[in-house]
Amino acid sequence: MKKIVRVITCKDERNQFAATFSNPIELEDINSLTDNSYSHNSLLAMRKDWNLFTEFCQSKHVRPIPASSTAVRLFLEREAQKRKYATIKRYGVTIGLIHRILGIADPTSTQAIQTLMARLRLEKKHDATSVQPFTIKHLKMFTQRFESSTKLKDKRDLAIYYIMFECMLKRGELKVLSHQDVIGDRAAKQLSVGSATYSLSESASLFLAKWIESKAYSSGPLFTAIDKHGVTSNSPLDDSSIFRILRNASSKLGLDVQFSGQSLRVGAVENLAKQGKKVREIQQLGRWQSAAMPYHYLGNKAQAEEEKIVFKSIKPWT
Repeated sequence: MKKIVRVITCKDERNQFAATFSNPIELEDINSLTDNSYSHNSLLAMRKDWNLFTEFCQSKHVRPIPASSTAVRLFLEREAQKRKYATIKRYGVTIGLIHRILGIADPTSTQAIQTLMARLRLEKKHDATSVQPFTIKHLKMFTQRFESSTKLKDKRDLAIYYIMFECMLKRGELKVLSHQDVIGDRAAKQLSVGSATYSLSESASLFLAKWIESKAYSSGPLFTAIDKHGVTSNSPLDDSSIFRILRNASSKLGLDVQFSGQSLRVGAVENLAKQGKKVREIQQLGRWQSAAMPYHYLGNKAQAEEEKIVFKSIKPWT
């Protein structure tokens, strides 16, 4: 959901912020401006975006606030030479947001910037790389290397990899799992994900049991953070923590690839297809509303687009 941010109407406060944002800013500056409405990671990104824009404006001897659409256009064109479209779009969002909060005309809403963004979107449509799958081979490699580890993080991460692979979990689904979602004994566990129940393999059951037996809490979130002293908390993992756990898998295996939040789902789709599962079956197992993503992950982009069209056409208005 789009955040509803304030608009500063007090002239003195607005002038004070405008003076601050005419130069590179600190994290507390953007947090104060946005009235504590954003997460730490979002604030870090916005600070980086604004400081980059400010430095560009200073090099051109123009004002970053209020910025002209020409300054914004030149900045985005320069960055587009080395950045992906998603990053350029984020820069524009940050610049526009800061102007709107200060009650200043948004330079990114002009026709010139809208035309530029439309052109960049078309030019950079092939920028996005395909997701690197975390395959059954990778899972076996990780198992062989870390199944005997006594480190809490290795026990947790191995359990996470198996659970996300066998149940095709998204990060949001993983972080809300609780101990109540685990059913069965040590060697044959089941996991409830929403309204679905998945029977885990013997290996997944074992590694999940090892993690549960090692953690400090037997209730609450199933997967939690671990501090530098090896102590588990009772707070669930957040999206960025889960992302790091997945990204670190490649470095732990010594692989020159980058896994992402979707890597295990992609690997699971490929594995099920090799086992002879039909796309509709994979769709149901992965809890997708349409078969578009399974087709996409299997490389059938034409069918994926067709499924998207069908799904949109039958989607109810209510």
